[in-house]
Amino acid sequence: MRIMEILSRIGPGVLLLGIVIFVHELGHFLAAKWRGVRVLRFSLGFGPALIKFTRGETEYRLSWIPLGGYVQMAGDSPGEGGEMPDRPDEYLSHPWYGRIIIAAAGPFANLVTAFVVLTIVLFTGVSYVDFPNQLGATPDTSAAYQQGIREGDRITSVGGDPVASWLAIFLANEKKPFDRPLDIGVARGDSAFTFAVSPTDRRPLFASLHRPSQPPVIGNVITGMPAYKAGLKEGDKIVAVNGRPITTWDELPAAFEGQVDKQVPLRVQRGDHELSVTVKPIDPSGKRDGQSGRIGIEPPLQQTYVHRYPFGEAVWTGLLSTGEAIASVYGGMWITVTRPLYYREYLGGPIFIAQAAQEQAKRGTDNFLRFLATINIAIMAFNLLPIPILDGGHILLALVQATRRRAISARGYLRFQKVGLVVVGSLLIFILANDPWRLVQRQRALDRSQEGQVETSPP
Repeated sequence: MRIMEILSRIGPGVLLLGIVIFVHELGHFLAAKWRGVRVLRFSLGFGPALIKFTRGETEYRLSWIPLGGYVQMAGDSPGEGGEMPDRPDEYLSHPWYGRIIIAAAGPFANLVTAFVVLTIVLFTGVSYVDFPNQLGATPDTSAAYQQGIREGDRITSVGGDPVASWLAIFLANEKKPFDRPLDIGVARGDSAFTFAVSPTDRRPLFASLHRPSQPPVIGNVITGMPAYKAGLKEGDKIVAVNGRPITTWDELPAAFEGQVDKQVPLRVQRGDHELSVTVKPIDPSGKRDGQSGRIGIEPPLQQTYVHRYPFGEAVWTGLLSTGEAIASVYGGMWITVTRPLYYREYLGGPIFIAQAAQEQAKRGTDNFLRFLATINIAIMAFNLLPIPILDGGHILLALVQATRRRAISARGYLRFQKVGLVVVGSLLIFILANDPWRLVQRQRALDRSQEGQVETSPP
Protein backbone atom coordinates (compact mmCIF):
# COMPACT_ATOMS: atom_id res chain seq x y z
CA MET A 1 0.00 0.00 0.00
CA ARG A 2 2.89 2.31 0.82
CA ILE A 3 4.44 1.67 -2.61
CA MET A 4 1.16 2.46 -4.37
CA GLU A 5 0.85 5.70 -2.40
CA ILE A 6 4.37 6.75 -3.42
CA LEU A 7 3.65 5.89 -7.06
CA SER A 8 0.44 7.92 -7.00
CA ARG A 9 2.41 10.90 -5.71
CA ILE A 10 5.42 10.80 -8.04
CA GLY A 11 4.03 8.82 -10.98
CA PRO A 12 2.22 11.71 -12.75
CA GLY A 13 5.24 14.00 -12.38
CA VAL A 14 7.70 11.38 -13.65
CA LEU A 15 5.43 10.61 -16.60
CA LEU A 16 4.98 14.28 -17.45
CA LEU A 17 8.68 15.18 -17.24
CA GLY A 18 9.60 12.02 -19.15
CA ILE A 19 7.30 12.95 -22.03
CA VAL A 20 8.48 16.57 -22.17
CA ILE A 21 12.17 15.64 -22.09
CA PHE A 22 11.80 12.79 -24.60
CA VAL A 23 9.90 14.96 -27.09
CA HIS A 24 12.45 17.77 -26.81
CA GLU A 25 15.51 15.57 -27.27
CA LEU A 26 13.83 13.57 -30.02
CA GLY A 27 13.40 16.81 -31.96
CA HIS A 28 17.15 17.49 -31.77
CA PHE A 29 17.97 13.86 -32.59
CA LEU A 30 15.79 13.64 -35.70
CA ALA A 31 16.95 17.03 -37.00
CA ALA A 32 20.61 16.07 -36.54
CA LYS A 33 20.07 12.77 -38.35
CA TRP A 34 18.25 14.57 -41.16
CA ARG A 35 21.06 17.11 -41.52
CA GLY A 36 23.71 14.35 -41.56
CA VAL A 37 25.31 15.17 -38.20
CA ARG A 38 26.53 12.12 -36.25
CA VAL A 39 24.71 11.54 -32.94
CA LEU A 40 26.94 9.86 -30.38
CA ARG A 41 24.51 9.63 -27.47
CA PHE A 42 20.79 10.09 -26.81
CA SER A 43 20.16 10.29 -23.06
CA LEU A 44 17.05 10.75 -20.97
CA GLY A 45 18.35 12.01 -17.64
CA PHE A 46 21.85 12.84 -16.44
CA GLY A 47 24.54 10.96 -14.56
CA PRO A 48 25.30 7.23 -14.61
CA ALA A 49 23.24 5.08 -16.96
CA LEU A 50 20.45 2.94 -15.58
CA ILE A 51 19.88 1.26 -18.94
CA LYS A 52 21.91 1.68 -22.11
CA PHE A 53 22.39 0.05 -25.50
CA THR A 54 24.00 0.95 -28.82
CA ARG A 55 22.43 0.96 -32.26
CA GLY A 56 24.61 2.00 -35.14
CA GLU A 57 26.72 5.02 -34.18
CA THR A 58 24.44 6.10 -31.30
CA GLU A 59 24.34 5.02 -27.67
CA TYR A 60 20.87 5.24 -26.14
CA ARG A 61 20.60 5.51 -22.36
CA LEU A 62 18.21 6.09 -19.50
CA SER A 63 20.14 7.79 -16.71
CA TRP A 64 19.61 8.06 -12.97
CA ILE A 65 18.98 11.80 -12.55
CA PRO A 66 15.65 12.65 -14.24
CA LEU A 67 16.19 16.41 -14.43
CA GLY A 68 16.60 16.69 -18.18
CA GLY A 69 18.31 14.98 -21.06
CA TYR A 70 20.72 15.60 -23.89
CA VAL A 71 21.73 14.63 -27.40
CA GLN A 72 25.51 14.50 -27.78
CA MET A 73 26.60 15.16 -31.35
CA ALA A 74 30.01 14.71 -32.90
CA GLY A 75 31.96 17.95 -32.89
CA ASP A 76 29.63 19.84 -30.58
CA SER A 77 32.60 21.44 -28.74
CA PRO A 78 36.19 22.41 -29.59
CA GLY A 79 38.87 19.71 -29.32
CA GLU A 80 41.21 19.33 -26.38
CA GLY A 81 43.85 21.34 -28.19
CA GLY A 82 41.45 24.20 -28.87
CA GLU A 83 40.85 23.32 -32.50
CA MET A 84 37.38 23.66 -34.00
CA PRO A 85 35.74 20.63 -35.69
CA ASP A 86 36.12 20.56 -39.46
CA ARG A 87 34.29 17.46 -40.67
CA PRO A 88 30.95 17.96 -42.47
CA ASP A 89 29.20 15.47 -40.14
CA GLU A 90 30.22 17.38 -37.00
CA TYR A 91 27.94 19.94 -35.40
CA LEU A 92 30.15 23.04 -35.11
CA SER A 93 31.48 22.65 -38.66
CA HIS A 94 27.96 22.29 -40.00
CA PRO A 95 26.51 25.28 -41.96
CA TRP A 96 24.99 27.94 -39.71
CA TYR A 97 21.47 27.42 -41.03
CA GLY A 98 21.73 23.67 -40.36
CA ARG A 99 22.76 24.34 -36.76
CA ILE A 100 19.73 26.62 -36.35
CA ILE A 101 17.46 23.84 -37.62
CA ILE A 102 18.99 21.32 -35.19
CA ALA A 103 18.88 23.71 -32.22
CA ALA A 104 15.33 24.89 -32.91
CA ALA A 105 14.01 21.36 -33.49
CA GLY A 106 13.80 20.55 -29.76
CA PRO A 107 11.68 23.57 -28.80
CA PHE A 108 9.66 23.13 -31.99
CA ALA A 109 8.89 19.52 -30.99
CA ASN A 110 7.60 20.76 -27.63
CA LEU A 111 5.45 23.36 -29.40
CA VAL A 112 3.93 20.79 -31.75
CA THR A 113 3.33 18.40 -28.86
CA ALA A 114 1.48 21.10 -26.91
CA PHE A 115 -0.73 21.89 -29.91
CA VAL A 116 -1.50 18.22 -30.61
CA VAL A 117 -2.27 17.49 -26.94
CA LEU A 118 -4.60 20.49 -26.63
CA THR A 119 -6.39 19.56 -29.86
CA ILE A 120 -6.88 15.96 -28.67
CA VAL A 121 -8.26 17.17 -25.33
CA LEU A 122 -10.69 19.56 -27.02
CA PHE A 123 -11.85 16.88 -29.46
CA THR A 124 -12.26 14.07 -26.90
CA GLY A 125 -13.78 16.30 -24.23
CA VAL A 126 -12.57 19.06 -21.94
CA SER A 127 -14.12 19.33 -18.49
CA TYR A 128 -15.16 22.60 -16.89
CA VAL A 129 -16.11 23.29 -13.28
CA ASP A 130 -19.90 23.22 -13.14
CA PHE A 131 -22.76 23.53 -10.68
CA PRO A 132 -26.35 22.25 -10.31
CA ASN A 133 -29.02 23.95 -12.40
CA GLN A 134 -30.67 25.48 -9.35
CA LEU A 135 -31.15 29.24 -9.03
CA GLY A 136 -29.99 31.41 -6.16
CA ALA A 137 -31.17 34.82 -5.05
CA THR A 138 -33.64 36.38 -7.48
CA PRO A 139 -34.47 39.99 -6.49
CA ASP A 140 -37.94 41.22 -7.39
CA THR A 141 -36.32 43.87 -9.60
CA SER A 142 -34.52 41.32 -11.78
CA ALA A 143 -35.55 40.23 -15.28
CA ALA A 144 -35.74 36.63 -14.07
CA TYR A 145 -38.23 37.55 -11.35
CA GLN A 146 -40.37 39.45 -13.86
CA GLN A 147 -40.57 36.25 -15.94
CA GLY A 148 -41.89 34.29 -12.94
CA ILE A 149 -38.62 32.65 -11.83
CA ARG A 150 -37.97 32.40 -8.08
CA GLU A 151 -35.05 31.43 -5.87
CA GLY A 152 -34.75 27.65 -5.62
CA ASP A 153 -36.24 26.99 -9.07
CA ARG A 154 -34.40 24.68 -11.45
CA ILE A 155 -34.13 25.42 -15.16
CA THR A 156 -34.67 22.08 -16.88
CA SER A 157 -34.77 22.99 -20.58
CA VAL A 158 -33.72 25.81 -22.90
CA GLY A 159 -35.25 25.99 -26.38
CA GLY A 160 -36.46 22.41 -26.04
CA ASP A 161 -33.01 21.06 -25.10
CA PRO A 162 -32.83 19.40 -21.66
CA VAL A 163 -30.26 20.95 -19.32
CA ALA A 164 -28.99 19.41 -16.10
CA SER A 165 -26.24 21.81 -15.00
CA TRP A 166 -25.44 25.50 -14.74
CA LEU A 167 -23.12 25.77 -17.75
CA ALA A 168 -25.53 23.76 -19.88
CA ILE A 169 -28.16 26.49 -19.39
CA PHE A 170 -25.99 29.18 -20.98
CA LEU A 171 -24.46 26.97 -23.67
CA ALA A 172 -27.95 25.92 -24.80
CA ASN A 173 -28.99 29.58 -24.97
CA GLU A 174 -25.95 30.51 -27.10
CA LYS A 175 -26.78 27.77 -29.63
CA LYS A 176 -30.27 29.12 -30.31
CA PRO A 177 -30.98 31.91 -32.83
CA PHE A 178 -31.37 35.25 -31.06
CA ASP A 179 -34.03 36.55 -33.42
CA ARG A 180 -36.72 34.15 -32.17
CA PRO A 181 -38.59 33.61 -28.88
CA LEU A 182 -37.07 30.98 -26.61
CA ASP A 183 -38.96 28.47 -24.45
CA ILE A 184 -37.60 27.99 -20.91
CA GLY A 185 -38.59 24.97 -18.84
CA VAL A 186 -38.64 25.43 -15.04
CA ALA A 187 -39.15 22.98 -12.16
CA ARG A 188 -40.39 24.20 -8.78
CA GLY A 189 -40.69 21.48 -6.20
CA ASP A 190 -43.03 18.83 -7.66
CA SER A 191 -44.46 21.16 -10.30
CA ALA A 192 -43.11 22.36 -13.64
CA PHE A 193 -43.96 25.06 -16.13
CA THR A 194 -42.67 26.55 -19.38
CA PHE A 195 -42.61 30.16 -20.50
CA ALA A 196 -41.44 31.92 -23.66
CA VAL A 197 -38.98 34.80 -23.51
CA SER A 198 -38.86 37.32 -26.36
CA PRO A 199 -35.64 38.03 -28.32
CA THR A 200 -35.24 41.43 -26.66
CA ASP A 201 -35.64 39.97 -23.15
CA ARG A 202 -33.25 37.01 -23.55
CA ARG A 203 -29.98 38.72 -22.67
CA PRO A 204 -31.37 40.56 -19.61
CA LEU A 205 -32.98 37.32 -18.43
CA PHE A 206 -29.83 35.20 -18.60
CA ALA A 207 -27.71 38.02 -17.17
CA SER A 208 -29.94 38.08 -14.09
CA LEU A 209 -29.58 34.36 -13.30
CA HIS A 210 -27.42 33.60 -10.28
CA ARG A 211 -26.29 30.42 -8.57
CA PRO A 212 -26.97 29.78 -4.88
CA SER A 213 -24.17 31.10 -2.67
CA GLN A 214 -21.61 28.53 -1.51
CA PRO A 215 -20.16 28.50 2.01
CA PRO A 216 -16.52 29.73 2.11
CA VAL A 217 -15.09 26.22 2.42
CA ILE A 218 -11.78 25.49 0.66
CA GLY A 219 -11.95 22.64 -1.84
CA ASN A 220 -8.39 22.89 -3.16
CA VAL A 221 -5.20 24.74 -2.25
CA ILE A 222 -2.99 25.46 -5.27
CA THR A 223 0.61 24.40 -4.75
CA GLY A 224 3.05 27.27 -4.30
CA MET A 225 0.42 30.00 -3.92
CA PRO A 226 0.11 32.15 -0.75
CA ALA A 227 -2.59 29.95 0.81
CA TYR A 228 -0.32 26.90 0.38
CA LYS A 229 2.58 28.59 2.16
CA ALA A 230 0.25 29.94 4.85
CA GLY A 231 -0.80 26.40 5.77
CA LEU A 232 -4.42 26.46 4.62
CA LYS A 233 -5.89 23.04 3.90
CA GLU A 234 -8.74 21.45 1.99
CA GLY A 235 -11.89 21.56 4.15
CA ASP A 236 -10.92 24.75 6.00
CA LYS A 237 -13.73 27.28 6.28
CA ILE A 238 -12.79 30.97 6.13
CA VAL A 239 -14.96 32.79 8.67
CA ALA A 240 -13.29 36.21 8.60
CA VAL A 241 -10.83 38.19 6.43
CA ASN A 242 -9.07 41.14 8.04
CA GLY A 243 -11.72 41.15 10.76
CA ARG A 244 -14.56 41.17 8.23
CA PRO A 245 -17.01 38.25 8.70
CA ILE A 246 -17.37 35.99 5.66
CA THR A 247 -20.48 33.85 5.12
CA THR A 248 -20.32 32.95 1.40
CA TRP A 249 -17.63 32.16 -1.15
CA ASP A 250 -18.74 35.08 -3.33
CA GLU A 251 -17.62 37.52 -0.62
CA LEU A 252 -13.97 36.41 -0.78
CA PRO A 253 -12.83 38.27 -3.95
CA ALA A 254 -14.06 41.58 -2.54
CA ALA A 255 -12.43 40.82 0.82
CA PHE A 256 -9.00 40.44 -0.84
CA GLU A 257 -9.51 43.42 -3.15
CA GLY A 258 -6.72 45.95 -2.66
CA GLN A 259 -4.78 43.61 -0.35
CA VAL A 260 -1.94 42.63 -2.71
CA ASP A 261 1.44 42.34 -0.93
CA LYS A 262 -0.18 43.01 2.44
CA GLN A 263 -0.26 40.66 5.42
CA VAL A 264 -3.94 39.77 5.76
CA PRO A 265 -5.16 38.00 8.93
CA LEU A 266 -7.74 35.23 8.47
CA ARG A 267 -9.92 33.38 10.94
CA VAL A 268 -10.34 29.80 9.81
CA GLN A 269 -12.59 27.00 11.04
CA ARG A 270 -10.80 23.64 10.91
CA GLY A 271 -12.96 20.83 12.25
CA ASP A 272 -14.04 21.76 15.78
CA HIS A 273 -11.32 24.37 16.17
CA GLU A 274 -10.77 27.92 15.04
CA LEU A 275 -7.33 29.26 14.19
CA SER A 276 -5.62 32.43 13.03
CA VAL A 277 -3.69 32.44 9.75
CA THR A 278 -1.86 35.26 8.01
CA VAL A 279 -1.71 35.25 4.22
CA LYS A 280 -0.05 37.60 1.73
CA PRO A 281 -2.15 37.86 -1.49
CA ILE A 282 -0.44 38.31 -4.85
CA ASP A 283 -1.61 39.47 -8.24
CA PRO A 284 -0.62 36.73 -10.75
CA SER A 285 -1.14 39.15 -13.65
CA GLY A 286 1.83 41.22 -12.51
CA LYS A 287 -0.10 44.48 -12.33
CA ARG A 288 1.11 46.90 -9.70
CA ASP A 289 -2.22 48.50 -8.77
CA GLY A 290 -2.54 46.20 -5.76
CA GLN A 291 -6.18 45.48 -6.47
CA SER A 292 -6.71 41.90 -7.68
CA GLY A 293 -5.50 39.92 -4.70
CA ARG A 294 -5.34 36.14 -5.06
CA ILE A 295 -4.26 33.56 -2.49
CA GLY A 296 -4.71 30.35 -4.53
CA ILE A 297 -7.80 28.58 -3.23
CA GLU A 298 -10.74 26.99 -5.03
CA PRO A 299 -14.22 25.98 -3.84
CA PRO A 300 -15.15 22.30 -3.52
CA LEU A 301 -15.88 20.70 -6.88
CA GLN A 302 -19.60 19.95 -7.17
CA GLN A 303 -19.73 18.61 -10.72
CA THR A 304 -18.13 19.03 -14.13
CA TYR A 305 -19.41 19.75 -17.59
CA VAL A 306 -17.66 17.94 -20.45
CA HIS A 307 -17.69 19.75 -23.77
CA ARG A 308 -16.52 18.04 -26.96
CA TYR A 309 -15.51 20.22 -29.90
CA PRO A 310 -16.00 19.15 -33.54
CA PHE A 311 -12.64 18.22 -35.06
CA GLY A 312 -12.23 21.39 -37.15
CA GLU A 313 -13.17 23.61 -34.22
CA ALA A 314 -10.87 21.59 -31.93
CA VAL A 315 -7.92 22.22 -34.27
CA TRP A 316 -8.62 25.96 -34.50
CA THR A 317 -9.27 26.33 -30.77
CA GLY A 318 -6.16 24.25 -30.05
CA LEU A 319 -4.14 26.64 -32.19
CA LEU A 320 -5.55 29.67 -30.37
CA SER A 321 -5.01 28.02 -26.98
CA THR A 322 -1.39 27.28 -27.89
CA GLY A 323 -0.86 30.93 -28.82
CA GLU A 324 -2.43 32.06 -25.55
CA ALA A 325 -0.18 29.67 -23.59
CA ILE A 326 2.92 31.05 -25.34
CA ALA A 327 1.90 34.62 -24.51
CA SER A 328 1.18 33.64 -20.91
CA VAL A 329 4.54 31.89 -20.42
CA TYR A 330 6.57 34.73 -21.92
CA GLY A 331 4.48 37.21 -19.93
CA GLY A 332 5.34 35.31 -16.77
CA MET A 333 9.02 35.33 -17.72
CA TRP A 334 8.91 39.08 -18.22
CA ILE A 335 7.29 39.59 -14.82
CA THR A 336 9.94 37.36 -13.22
CA VAL A 337 12.74 39.38 -14.87
CA THR A 338 11.26 42.78 -14.03
CA ARG A 339 10.18 41.82 -10.50
CA PRO A 340 12.59 39.03 -9.49
CA LEU A 341 12.41 39.60 -5.75
CA TYR A 342 8.62 39.48 -5.83
CA TYR A 343 8.17 36.36 -7.94
CA ARG A 344 11.25 34.38 -6.95
CA GLU A 345 9.22 32.29 -4.48
CA TYR A 346 6.86 31.16 -7.22
CA LEU A 347 9.52 29.66 -9.48
CA GLY A 348 9.18 25.89 -9.48
CA GLY A 349 11.43 22.99 -10.31
CA PRO A 350 10.93 19.22 -10.51
CA ILE A 351 9.30 18.90 -7.07
CA PHE A 352 6.85 21.69 -7.84
CA ILE A 353 6.03 20.18 -11.24
CA ALA A 354 5.53 16.75 -9.65
CA GLN A 355 3.14 18.21 -7.06
CA ALA A 356 1.19 20.13 -9.68
CA ALA A 357 1.08 17.09 -11.98
CA GLN A 358 -0.36 15.00 -9.15
CA GLU A 359 -3.02 17.65 -8.47
CA GLN A 360 -4.01 17.82 -12.13
CA ALA A 361 -4.07 14.02 -12.50
CA LYS A 362 -6.49 13.82 -9.55
CA ARG A 363 -8.81 16.23 -11.36
CA GLY A 364 -8.94 14.11 -14.51
CA THR A 365 -7.01 13.08 -17.60
CA ASP A 366 -7.91 16.23 -19.53
CA ASN A 367 -6.54 18.45 -16.76
CA PHE A 368 -3.30 16.46 -16.68
CA LEU A 369 -2.95 16.70 -20.46
CA ARG A 370 -3.56 20.46 -20.43
CA PHE A 371 -0.85 20.80 -17.79
CA LEU A 372 1.42 18.65 -19.96
CA ALA A 373 0.83 21.10 -22.83
CA THR A 374 1.64 24.05 -20.57
CA ILE A 375 4.94 22.52 -19.42
CA ASN A 376 5.87 21.78 -23.04
CA ILE A 377 5.31 25.46 -23.86
CA ALA A 378 7.34 26.51 -20.81
CA ILE A 379 10.27 24.27 -21.82
CA MET A 380 10.09 25.60 -25.38
CA ALA A 381 10.10 29.22 -24.22
CA PHE A 382 12.95 28.75 -21.75
CA ASN A 383 15.17 26.90 -24.20
CA LEU A 384 14.75 29.60 -26.85
CA LEU A 385 16.19 32.28 -24.56
CA PRO A 386 19.50 33.54 -26.07
CA ILE A 387 21.55 32.16 -23.17
CA PRO A 388 24.73 30.15 -23.84
CA ILE A 389 24.37 26.33 -23.65
CA LEU A 390 20.60 26.65 -24.23
CA ASP A 391 19.12 26.12 -27.70
CA GLY A 392 18.62 29.88 -28.01
CA GLY A 393 22.33 30.37 -27.38
CA HIS A 394 23.24 27.98 -30.21
CA ILE A 395 20.82 29.81 -32.50
CA LEU A 396 22.41 33.14 -31.50
CA LEU A 397 25.92 31.87 -32.32
CA ALA A 398 24.73 30.61 -35.70
CA LEU A 399 23.18 33.99 -36.47
CA VAL A 400 26.39 35.74 -35.43
CA GLN A 401 28.30 33.52 -37.85
CA ALA A 402 25.81 34.32 -40.61
CA THR A 403 26.24 38.05 -39.96
CA ARG A 404 30.05 38.00 -39.67
CA ARG A 405 30.39 35.47 -42.51
CA ARG A 406 32.86 33.47 -40.45
CA ALA A 407 32.62 31.11 -37.51
CA ILE A 408 33.39 32.14 -33.95
CA SER A 409 36.82 31.10 -32.65
CA ALA A 410 37.30 28.17 -30.29
CA ARG A 411 38.33 30.58 -27.50
CA GLY A 412 35.26 32.75 -28.06
CA TYR A 413 33.01 29.69 -28.15
CA LEU A 414 34.40 28.34 -24.86
CA ARG A 415 34.00 31.72 -23.16
CA PHE A 416 30.44 31.93 -24.41
CA GLN A 417 29.68 28.46 -23.03
CA LYS A 418 31.25 29.26 -19.65
CA VAL A 419 28.98 32.28 -19.27
CA GLY A 420 26.02 30.03 -20.02
CA LEU A 421 27.11 27.44 -17.48
CA VAL A 422 27.31 30.10 -14.79
CA VAL A 423 23.91 31.63 -15.65
CA VAL A 424 21.99 28.37 -16.09
CA GLY A 425 23.81 26.65 -13.22
CA SER A 426 22.95 29.48 -10.84
CA LEU A 427 19.33 29.45 -11.93
CA LEU A 428 19.14 25.67 -11.57
CA ILE A 429 20.62 25.78 -8.05
CA PHE A 430 18.18 28.51 -7.07
CA ILE A 431 15.17 26.61 -8.40
CA LEU A 432 16.25 23.30 -6.87
CA ALA A 433 16.70 25.03 -3.52
CA ASN A 434 13.37 26.83 -3.85
CA ASP A 435 11.38 23.59 -4.14
CA PRO A 436 12.28 22.09 -0.73
CA TRP A 437 12.16 25.56 0.88
CA ARG A 438 8.54 25.85 -0.26
CA LEU A 439 7.78 22.54 1.48
CA VAL A 440 9.52 23.76 4.65
CA GLN A 441 7.46 26.96 4.60
CA ARG A 442 4.23 25.00 4.36
CA GLN A 443 5.17 22.60 7.15
CA ARG A 444 6.11 25.48 9.44
CA ALA A 445 2.80 27.18 8.68
CA LEU A 446 0.90 23.97 9.42
CA ASP A 447 2.75 23.62 12.72
CA ARG A 448 1.97 27.23 13.67
CA SER A 449 -1.71 26.78 12.83
CA GLN A 450 -1.86 23.67 15.02
CA GLU A 451 -0.35 25.59 17.93
CA GLY A 452 -2.82 28.47 17.44
CA GLN A 453 -5.99 26.38 17.45
CA VAL A 454 -8.82 27.48 19.74
CA GLU A 455 -11.65 25.13 20.70
CA THR A 456 -14.99 26.48 19.42
CA SER A 457 -17.32 23.61 20.22
CA PRO A 458 -17.59 20.97 22.98
CA PRO A 459 -15.49 17.86 22.40
